[in-house]
Amino acid sequence: MNPGPVEEGAKVATGVVEALKSQPISLALIVMNVIFVGAIAYASHELNIRTTARYAAQDALINKLLDQCGSSKRTFFEAPTLKEPVHEDSHQ
Repeated sequence: MNPGPVEEGAKVATGVVEALKSQPISLALIVMNVIFVGAIAYASHELNIRTTARYAAQDALINKLLDQCGSSKRTFFEAPTLKEPVHEDSHQ
């Protein structure tokens, strides 16, 4: 009778546990990697929250300044546009 997937999985798990018992440094490296990934994920999440709040505050300030300027005043600000670079060595 052939063993099922559960029995095969149990054999693999038992082999992994036995290997980790004989090499404790491997277990320590796995634990440290899990902690490192968790810390990076947490730091990235906090940085994302801080950056989002910063841009929201900047947007609010820009909107406030635009409201203070009023819509009747004309501005000479021209948004930058992408243009082809001018090559000085080409004479076309």
